[in-house]
Amino acid sequence: MLLTGPFAYKIKKALRLDFLDFSTLELRRHYCREELRLNRSLAPELYLDVVPIRSLDDRVSIGGEGRIIEYAVKMTQFPQDAQLDRQLDAGLLRISDMSNLAETIAGYHRRASRLEFPGNEEAMQRVRGPMLENFPLVRQLEHMDVLQRIHDWTERSLCELEPVLIERCRNGFVRECHGDLHLGNLVRMPGGIVAFDCVEFSTELRTIDVISDVAFLVMDLVARARQDLAYVFLNRYLECTGDYPGMDLLGLYFVYHCMIRAKVAAIRSAERDDESERRHDLDALRHDLAVAIRWIDPPAPRLVAMHGYSGSGKTWLSERLMPVLPAIRIRSDIERKRMLGIDETASSAARPGFGTYTERARSEVYETLLHRAERLLRAGYNVILDASFLRAADRQAVEALAREIGAAFAFVDSDAEHDELARRLQRRSASGVDASEADTQVLEYQYQNADPLSTTERRHTLTVSTATDVDVDNLVKKILHLVPLSPCGK
Repeated sequence: MLLTGPFAYKIKKALRLDFLDFSTLELRRHYCREELRLNRSLAPELYLDVVPIRSLDDRVSIGGEGRIIEYAVKMTQFPQDAQLDRQLDAGLLRISDMSNLAETIAGYHRRASRLEFPGNEEAMQRVRGPMLENFPLVRQLEHMDVLQRIHDWTERSLCELEPVLIERCRNGFVRECHGDLHLGNLVRMPGGIVAFDCVEFSTELRTIDVISDVAFLVMDLVARARQDLAYVFLNRYLECTGDYPGMDLLGLYFVYHCMIRAKVAAIRSAERDDESERRHDLDALRHDLAVAIRWIDPPAPRLVAMHGYSGSGKTWLSERLMPVLPAIRIRSDIERKRMLGIDETASSAARPGFGTYTERARSEVYETLLHRAERLLRAGYNVILDASFLRAADRQAVEALAREIGAAFAFVDSDAEHDELARRLQRRSASGVDASEADTQVLEYQYQNADPLSTTERRHTLTVSTATDVDVDNLVKKILHLVPLSPCGK
């Protein structure tokens, strides 16, 4: 990389490895052009051109005259401390950054070209081969039982998830993605955070399930002890895409990316001459394995169902619970709009008892919430259902699901006075930026039709007044201490 101040020139090394070939000048020109083409869709302000490097009379210049000896990708130079790994270390990475980035990546995946389905066997080999080839290199340096556990879990998961992997490929979720989406390849620019330096040298390594792309960034954040930011990014991505079924595979790809990191550390260690640097690589390798093990051996999942009238702060509260538990949150307001095929902030022009607020429409939304919650719980994730749950039948259904799964369970009842609820709804309606369309008419309808919590339900309810400051940490502690429900109700 040549740095000049306003511009940076990225030059490819003349080498050939098992996964890339930059051995000739023509190949390096080709992959410079590929890098420009692929990254312009992500960061057009960074990627400017492919330029020749020429030699004339023993003088080398970018552009100019003479014989072409190399090619370079011309980029806008940015300060290194703008990279998100540096931003995280400096304490500058915010929750809003992760939410905005998720929207950007969701849009990028939505536009990405899709792999034509290659057939079941080839589809599986595209996943299985890269995953399993990580283990031999790591095993040369590390023979711990933990590595064998990860290998066995990977083999078992590939077998169990084969129908899902094939279905995802057949249904177009394998697309031309970034392929190397981690904090070091994200940068804060004046217009927001952008991804750069995608995988240009291998169509196979970047044509992956979109959830694999997401899993790399989630893993990177978790490995850096920022699970909260990982779940903010993940939740917003799922809200934007609706790809909750993809969560069946997130764990598999999360562990895969841990193993890629471990393999890179193993390769780097073998090339070291300095013993202290070699020990540092081995420590990094063991850290990657530890991150993988913690992911594949989680505690029993927890199911939290919000409860309360519109304007009571359910979404505000679930927003704060979600990154700390952590959990996957599913919002009824967003799923209702998704079922209508409209943007989450668009108006459906519905009123109480009509349109999206009919009994049938309400039932369909709650059925969707429960179906998604069941799949997420079975995959081992904590789940928050952000809906009003004012009907006893809906509450009974969600409690029955918790018992069937054997999940720890609670209702979180957010509470405020009627007049305060009305004021909040009026302010929210005026802003026009929330997925909820509930207004004071909806509130009055809810007051007239809600079923009060029963004595039995109150045993599983944590009530929170949102009229005063909420001790979220204390609420999280209570949820984490919940005991899984038994199928017999004991």
